[in-house]
Amino acid sequence: MAKAAKAQAAKASFVAEASFVAEAQRVLALKVDERTGKLGGYGPNGEVIYEGHPSGCPSVLVDNQKDATATYMSNGSIGFVVKIEGGMEIRVLDPSFDPVEKREINAPSNNVWLDVQVGKAHHIASLINPKANVNAVPASIKVVKLGDPDRSMWYCATFKPAKGVAYETAIKFALKYTEAGPALTREVYVKNLGKGALKGQLWTAFTLHGTQRFVYNKELWYDSSLPLSPREIVVSCTVPYTDIIQIKRVSSEVTNAKPVDATGDYATFVGDTAAYITMPQAVLEGQMLKGGAGRKLSRFSTAAVAASQFEIALKAGQAATVQQSLLYVTSQDVITQYGKQASFSIPTYKEMSKTFKAAAEYLVKATPSARQVTARKPLAAGEQPHPAFELQLPAQRRVSHYANSLWTGVKELYEKCRAHGAKLANGIELGTRDRAQDMWPKMKEDPGIVRADLVHAMGLMYVTTDSFPTDGRPLTIVEKLHGMFPRQYPSRWDNRSEVVMCDNRPYTDSPLWLINSTNMYIRETGDYNILTEEVTSVHLTDPERPITSGIVGCDRRFRFIDVIREVFACFERHAKDTPYGICQIMYGDWCDPIDMFGTNPVGDPNSRGKGRGVGVRLSAHVFQCLVETIDTLEAPAVAEYLQQRGAMPDLNAWKTFASWLRENIVKWAWEKGQGVNPGFISYIHELKADGSVPNYAAGETGYTLGSMQPEREFDGLPRRDLACNAYGLNMVLTQRDYLKPIPCTQEIVDGVLDTMNKIFYKDKLGLLLFTKPIPNNENARRLVGRMGIVPSGVAENGEYHHGQVMMHRFRMAMPGMQDIVWKQFKPMMSAMRDESLAGPFEMPSTSYASDPEDPHFGKGMYFGLSGSTDWIMEIFHAVAGFDVALHDKRRPALRICPNLPTEVDQSLTFKRIIHLAQPTGGYRQIPFTLNIRKDGKGKKQTDMTVMINGQPADRAEVADLSGLDKVDVEITYVYAR
Repeated sequence: MAKAAKAQAAKASFVAEASFVAEAQRVLALKVDERTGKLGGYGPNGEVIYEGHPSGCPSVLVDNQKDATATYMSNGSIGFVVKIEGGMEIRVLDPSFDPVEKREINAPSNNVWLDVQVGKAHHIASLINPKANVNAVPASIKVVKLGDPDRSMWYCATFKPAKGVAYETAIKFALKYTEAGPALTREVYVKNLGKGALKGQLWTAFTLHGTQRFVYNKELWYDSSLPLSPREIVVSCTVPYTDIIQIKRVSSEVTNAKPVDATGDYATFVGDTAAYITMPQAVLEGQMLKGGAGRKLSRFSTAAVAASQFEIALKAGQAATVQQSLLYVTSQDVITQYGKQASFSIPTYKEMSKTFKAAAEYLVKATPSARQVTARKPLAAGEQPHPAFELQLPAQRRVSHYANSLWTGVKELYEKCRAHGAKLANGIELGTRDRAQDMWPKMKEDPGIVRADLVHAMGLMYVTTDSFPTDGRPLTIVEKLHGMFPRQYPSRWDNRSEVVMCDNRPYTDSPLWLINSTNMYIRETGDYNILTEEVTSVHLTDPERPITSGIVGCDRRFRFIDVIREVFACFERHAKDTPYGICQIMYGDWCDPIDMFGTNPVGDPNSRGKGRGVGVRLSAHVFQCLVETIDTLEAPAVAEYLQQRGAMPDLNAWKTFASWLRENIVKWAWEKGQGVNPGFISYIHELKADGSVPNYAAGETGYTLGSMQPEREFDGLPRRDLACNAYGLNMVLTQRDYLKPIPCTQEIVDGVLDTMNKIFYKDKLGLLLFTKPIPNNENARRLVGRMGIVPSGVAENGEYHHGQVMMHRFRMAMPGMQDIVWKQFKPMMSAMRDESLAGPFEMPSTSYASDPEDPHFGKGMYFGLSGSTDWIMEIFHAVAGFDVALHDKRRPALRICPNLPTEVDQSLTFKRIIHLAQPTGGYRQIPFTLNIRKDGKGKKQTDMTVMINGQPADRAEVADLSGLDKVDVEITYVYAR
C-alpha cells in the first residue's frame, strides 16, 4: 500500500509540472518499477519504459485529435496525417517503418542530431535512435511511452564520448491542436553532466511532403519552402486543379541555445544522395552545404525539408532546450489570406521570392509560434479528468500496467480497424467484424461515434431477392446472400449510385459482430432508440459471383431492428437448407481461410458458397446473438418502444430457432469416445472427401475440421479447434426458460474444460488455436481453404490471441473459474513474458509461432493490430465484475460482482466513465470508481461491507443512475483471526 501511495504522489507531482524542463528531468529519472525483461518494463505510474529497442517490431503510440493523427514508434518512425474537408488525407510526415511487415519502408521523416566537439574531435549521434552515430556510442538509451492525458513518446539517451565529457538528452513528441490547425511538437532537452563546458551543434529536420502525388507522381514540382529566419521555416504547395493550399510552419523556441542557420532545401542539408538522410552531410561537415537554395526560396529542383542548426555552449549542470512545432494550417481564413499574399503577377524568381516571403511573414503573425503551442498550463488538484478506463491491481501491478497500456491503443485500433486501409468511395476500407468488435472498448470512451458507425455499417446489408423456395429445393447462391454483409465496406459513401469494388466476400459472421455491438451499446447507454433508425441497403452488381462483384446503393430502406430481423431470417434459411440444421459457413466465418467447407463439388473453388457445409462456431455465435438480442428486446421499456412503432419482431419464432439450432449443434458436432479428448467439431462439409453423400439418417457426416476421429478429419490427423469450443462452451452454459435443456450439459462442460487443460494449454503460449496446425499442402488447400497457405503454426493456423480470449471470457462467466482463467490468460500477455518475445511487451501480438522447434517459437507475428485488445478489455471488466443494464428497469442499472483471482489478493481499483443516453440526445457522463480492499490481519473472511458514494449499502448495486453525478463503490473484505 505504501508503494501505491508513493506512486500516486508521484503522479500528482507530474500533473502539476508546467515546464518542459521539469517533464524531461522526471522522464530521465524514471526507473523501471515492474520489469518485464532485459528490455525494460513499467514505471511507477505505468509508464512504458524501454532500455533497448524492441527487436522485430517497435512499440507504437497513436494520438487522434479531430482531423489529425500522429503515430510514434519506438525506433523513431514518425507519421503525421491530417484529413481535410472532403476526406482527403494529407500526409505531412511519412512513417519510415511498417510494423506489420517489420521493415523499413521509407527514409526517416524526422530526426535530431547532436554534434559535440571535444578538441578537434567530433562526436555525432542521432538523438532519436543513437545507434546511428559517429564516435558517440550511447552509454544508455531509454524510450518512454506515456498514456493519457499526456499521450507522448520520449526518446532519451546518455553519452560519455570522452574522458570528463558526459551529457543526457531527451526528446518529446506530442500532438497539440490550435485554432490554426494541428501541430506536431518536438521538444529537445540537452544537459551537461560533465565538469567542464559542453560545446556543440544541435541539428533538427522534418522531411515534408508536397502535393501527395495527385498529379504526375511528382509532388516536388509544386513545393516551395523558405526559412524566414533560423527559427522559422514555411513550406507550402498548391494542389493542382484545386484551390487547396497546403501550408506548414516549423517554428522554434530555444533556451541556452543559439539559432544559427536554417534551410528549406533537401540538397542544402542532406547532400547529393538520400543515403545520407540518417546522417546528413551538413551535420557531418558542421555547416549547411554550398549547393541548393540555402536560405533562399527553394522550389522545383529538390524536395522540401525544414532543417535547422543551433549552437549550444553549456556550463557544468546547465541544460539547453529547443522546442519546435510543426503546424499544418487548416484555418480557411488563414489559408485564403496566405494565398492572396503569395500570388504574383510578374513570373520571375525574384518576384516569387518577394511574395512568398510576404505570405510567410503573414503566416507567422497569424498562427501560433512554438512558444505558444508548447506552453504548459499546470493542472490544479482535482482537475485531472476521470479516465475512460483505468485498472490498478496492487498485487499484480504488471498485469494492470499492461491493461492500461493496452487502453492507449484503443484509438489506433478504432482508427485503423485492422482493415486494408485502401481508398474506397469517399472514405477508407473498414472490416465489418473488426470494426464491430473495436466498438466494444470505443463505446466506453465515445459512444456517439460508435452509434453513428453502427447505423452506417448496418446500412450495408445485401438485398438480392424477395423470393425464397417453399418446395424444399436447395437455396441458390443469390437466395443465400440476402441478409448478408460484405467483408469490408467504405467508411464514407456519399454517392451510393457509384459502384464500389470493395472486398464483398460475405464472411458469414460479419453481421453477428454488429449485432453483438448493438446489444452492448444499448446495455451500456440505455439508447434503444437506435433500433428504429432508418438505414440503407446495397445490391451486389453480380450476386452470382460475390467475390468479383461490386456493391451499389439499393432503393430499399430498413429500420435498424428490421436489419437484425433479416439477418436472423437469413441464418435460419441457411440452417434449414443443410442436412445438419446448422448455419452454413459459405465464404468463411471468424477464421476465414476455411471457405472450402462451403463448396460443392468438393475442392472446386468456383463453387464457394454454393455448398452446404456448416460452421459450428458460427452457429453457436448465431445462437448467442439470438439469446442476447431476445434479452435486450424483452426489457419492458424496449418492448414498449418497439410495439408502439409496430417494430417488434416475433420473439417466439426466434426462441424456437435458438433452441432448435442448439439441439442440432450438440447432435452433430459434440464428439466424445474412448481415447478421445471430448469437444466440438469445428466445421463439417456436406459431403465426404471423395464427393460421396453421407448417410445422414445413420449419423454419418461429411469430412471435418476439428475432429479427434482420424476417419472423419480431412487429413486423418486428430485435432481440436479453440474458437469453436469457446463458443460451444458458452452455448451450453446459456440457460433460458424457452430453451430445451441439453441432457448432457455438465458432461459437455467438463469435457471441454478438461480438453482445454490437457491438450490446448501451453505454459509459454497460453492456448493453441489448433492442437495440430493445418499443413501447407494441396490437400489442405482443396479441402479446407487458404489455411493450406497460411504458414503452419502461426496466425489463423496456430496460436491466435483472438481465439484465446474468447475462451477466457466465456470461462470467466463460470463460478469458481477465475484462478484457472488467470493462469491460462497470463502467458498471452506480452508483459508477462521475457525479452525472447520479438516485439513490444506492452502491446498485444496477433499470434506467435507455436511449434517448439521453430527458432521463432513464442515470438510474435505482428503487434498492436489485434482484435484481442477488445476482448481483453472485456476480461478486465469481468474481473472487476462491472455489469450495466441501462435499458432494463427489471435489473439494477449497475451491478458489481467481482471475479477476483486469488493472485489479485482482493485488492483492486477500477475506473471508467458510464455514458447515460439523454432523451434530448447525447450522453451524460457519470464517473465510476470501484475500490476493493482487505481489512484485518486474520486468515478468515468474516464480513464484507459495501459503501456507495460514502453511504452503506446491502449490495454493490445501483438501481437507477438518473440522479447521480458519480458512482464510487467501495467493497471491503473483513478478516479476523
